[in-house]
Amino acid sequence: MARPGCLILPMSTRLLLTATFGWALASSLLADDKLWVNEFEKAKQTAAKEGKDLLIDFTGSDWCGWCIKLKKEVFDLDGFKTAAPKNFVLVELDFPKDKSKLSKEVQEQNAKLQTQFAIQGFPSIVLADATGRPYAQTGYQQGGPDAYLKHLDELRAVKTKRDEAWKKAEGAKGGEKAKFLADGLKALDFDLATVHYKAVVAEIAKLDPKDENGVTASFTFKSDLEAMKAKLMEAAQKGEAGGARKQADEFIAAHPKATDVQKQEALMAVLNTYRPPKDNLAVLKLMEEIKAIDAKSESGQRAEMIIKQVQRMIGEAKPEAKDETKPAEKVK
Repeated sequence: MARPGCLILPMSTRLLLTATFGWALASSLLADDKLWVNEFEKAKQTAAKEGKDLLIDFTGSDWCGWCIKLKKEVFDLDGFKTAAPKNFVLVELDFPKDKSKLSKEVQEQNAKLQTQFAIQGFPSIVLADATGRPYAQTGYQQGGPDAYLKHLDELRAVKTKRDEAWKKAEGAKGGEKAKFLADGLKALDFDLATVHYKAVVAEIAKLDPKDENGVTASFTFKSDLEAMKAKLMEAAQKGEAGGARKQADEFIAAHPKATDVQKQEALMAVLNTYRPPKDNLAVLKLMEEIKAIDAKSESGQRAEMIIKQVQRMIGEAKPEAKDETKPAEKVK
């Protein structure tokens, strides 16, 4: 389910990191609240020294309503301030409209990390180990600090599963090691694993050339799907999207190990090539097919919502029926 949040800044505003951070900058690299730091490398050093994880808050502090709400309802309250630092080094990566309170170095650092962590909306709360490798991502959650802390504990359990599996992998070889590595990888959010665990995926592929754990197929599908989406969008922009559905069917046929959810994702890619109202009937047919695969999945539930929306659009577009009970007017 999508989290409430604000749009990210345009890609054109992102900058690459070009400066090295020194101890002389430390005093300017503290967030407003002394519990929070905004120098990433220093935060990693502290986390490694104290045996903690990183809680990274990607925020738009002076414009993002959900960010402000999360800060007011959770981060600013004593319950969170007391408990969270026991397990996390708190890192604030801010993208304010008023950039005067951030040094150029911090702005450049934040822009680099926004790209590195593939942040697509604010607030994005990333949980990472002391090396900076993320294991979970969340955002605004209602319920106040107690509920949020419980939510964070549940997410930390993901890292526990990852590390337990990988601990077993240390003493294993060949296919057995591949299995343990795959078990740890599967404990993670798939999108996070796709971006940040490529080296582990490569090691599994080497140890498991027949892909008995299904890892290579899953990650290949993801990268191929993104390439197909880009191709379909390019065709749609040129007005040449007529063969989009055929391409999706061929794509699915080319990935025989695709799960039902993955098949739904591939078909959903076709949706963006359709244009209402002329393609409303085609959208209905597509959504019915996606729903039929698995009505309870995220794509299946989204398909159901779209079906209702399109049906409402079609209903509103129908001309009013003539009342045949009224006598016809005489021709004068």
